[in-house]
Amino acid sequence: MNQKIEDDIQKADDHILVCLSAAPSNLKIIDTAAKMANALQARFTALYVQTGTKAEAMDKEKLEEHIRYAETLGAEIVMTHGENVPVQIAEYARLSGVTIIVIGQSNARRNHFFSKSTLTEKLIEIIPDIDIHIVQDAVKNRTYSKRSFTELAEKPSVKDYVLTAFIFVVCTLIGLLFQKLNFTDTNIVTIYIFGVLITSIVTDGYFCSIAGSFLSVFLFCFFLTEPRMSFQTYAVGYPVTFLIMLISSVLTGTLAAKLKTHAKLSAQLAFRTQILFDTDRLLQREKGETEILGVACTQLIRLLNRNITAYIVKNGTLSEGKLFSGEKENSDDFLTQEEQDVARWTYENRQRAGVSTHHFPQAKCLYLAIRSGNNVYGVIGIPMQKETLDSYEYSILLSVINGCALAMENAQNAMEKEKNAILAKNEQLRADLLRAISHDLRTPLCSISGNADMLLGNSERLDEATRHQIYTDIYDDSEWLIGVVENLLSITRLNDGRLKFKFTDQLLDEVIAESLRHISRKHDDYKIMTDCEELVLTRMDVHLIIQVLVNLIDNAIKYTPSGSVISIRGFKKAGKAQVSVEDNGPGIPDEMKPHIFEMFYTGKTTVADSQRSLGLGLALCRSIIEAHDGTLVLSDHAPHGCNFTFTLPLSEVTLNE
Repeated sequence: MNQKIEDDIQKADDHILVCLSAAPSNLKIIDTAAKMANALQARFTALYVQTGTKAEAMDKEKLEEHIRYAETLGAEIVMTHGENVPVQIAEYARLSGVTIIVIGQSNARRNHFFSKSTLTEKLIEIIPDIDIHIVQDAVKNRTYSKRSFTELAEKPSVKDYVLTAFIFVVCTLIGLLFQKLNFTDTNIVTIYIFGVLITSIVTDGYFCSIAGSFLSVFLFCFFLTEPRMSFQTYAVGYPVTFLIMLISSVLTGTLAAKLKTHAKLSAQLAFRTQILFDTDRLLQREKGETEILGVACTQLIRLLNRNITAYIVKNGTLSEGKLFSGEKENSDDFLTQEEQDVARWTYENRQRAGVSTHHFPQAKCLYLAIRSGNNVYGVIGIPMQKETLDSYEYSILLSVINGCALAMENAQNAMEKEKNAILAKNEQLRADLLRAISHDLRTPLCSISGNADMLLGNSERLDEATRHQIYTDIYDDSEWLIGVVENLLSITRLNDGRLKFKFTDQLLDEVIAESLRHISRKHDDYKIMTDCEELVLTRMDVHLIIQVLVNLIDNAIKYTPSGSVISIRGFKKAGKAQVSVEDNGPGIPDEMKPHIFEMFYTGKTTVADSQRSLGLGLALCRSIIEAHDGTLVLSDHAPHGCNFTFTLPLSEVTLNE
């Protein structure tokens, strides 16, 4: 039993690595590694080490075929770069926890003692602690023979030839100058080696640097040694100098060319990695699906340096394509009806289509769905009129598209969450309204009904004072119900956007005076004072502002004891009309202040009639004032009480003389 558990743990920890190449036998090696991974239920990785050589570029098509084959077998494709392939493989194996390496046995045989060790032999030497399974190379393919140097060497351009000649002409002139200044030959040789180094940097490939090495020796011998203008020399040690000079130049040029190649590969890798980081950062900043798609397409243009077409899903249908231009070329062909049909097929079938696929291969673009799970948010089109994408570019392309899909999914989830929150809030408001109607409105209605029934049945038995009190109660309850209904209608229309504003120019003191005529009869028990500047002309909907003032004054009457002083002030301040309703009552507790303008919030007070409130008045007041581009704030009134202050826009007065 314990042995079985240990075996299962070992299987779970296995990591199989197969080395990719363009050799014909590599397919057999990949197949063998895939079978081992399936048998052991192990992680499966295919590794390719980029060297930046011309042979690599020539075998690109065959290598891509092997990479795609490894992908179909479930391998994770990893690419790295370096000159020393065995070291790169060994480093990756150690860092990634590889337990088994599958590699082919080279057909190369040592011809002499100084022959180089094969890749397999070097790996066995470097990583003896990792199991290496060698698959015998049984494929005999004469077409895959070792290429000559002339085939592998990158042919220099005319520019490279001109630069090489110019550099060594300059080196020769400097050498002649050094001789006139009595510098030693060592200094002159250094100048030529420096020229070889510069040549390898400014030209492509190895040819010019190696040719420059020989050219430097010939120029030094012809122009700078005695006898001049001859390849003969009087000095006995000059042949050794020429040989050392040649070897040093060749080594310097070769090393510089290799460093340049690997620096180029490193810069390319860093650039692609930076694009991934930038894409992730930029996608997190955007909230809308259109903006997210724009970021993804912009990053793909940076990566691929070609035009990108994009389609977004709106209301369950694929929108018309949009072109994101990366190059100045004829782009009308990428948005034809035929191309849009292919994009629509990709959306409907959730499969890639277009160039290099089995579906619509005659298309001009490769179409990939922006999808997360079963949800498709759009389609990306990649024009393929130029060179095709290599596997590494394609993997980064998929990473960008997957990041775009994830960002769109998050944006959609955020929108759904917001909608649900709004629905929950509306449901809560409906519940509060139903509670208020069923409970708070029922009390005054029952009071009116009971008092009316008493008058109908026992009017002749009641004295005058009792009848007057009943009439008063009926009137007060009716006025309260009318005010509640007015507030309900107004706040409903405001929330639905159905309330039509009728803005007119009004004198502030007249509006305040009119509002006092609409307040509760109970104001006789309070001292109401007004103080308003003259000729304060404001722009307002007079009916709604009167409703605001009535609500604020009635609120002060309701929550302050009899005999309290209520002050209404109107004045100009900071280019606006400002109105305040102050009282010297008990004030509002600090814990209630953050919620005082919330709908259906009534709070708890010690005032006897404070329970008769729906909590709509202050919420309605703030909504009306904000619709007038004003503000309504609550502050404390010294030494006690509260102060509600709101602002209104001033009217522009035109005088006709």
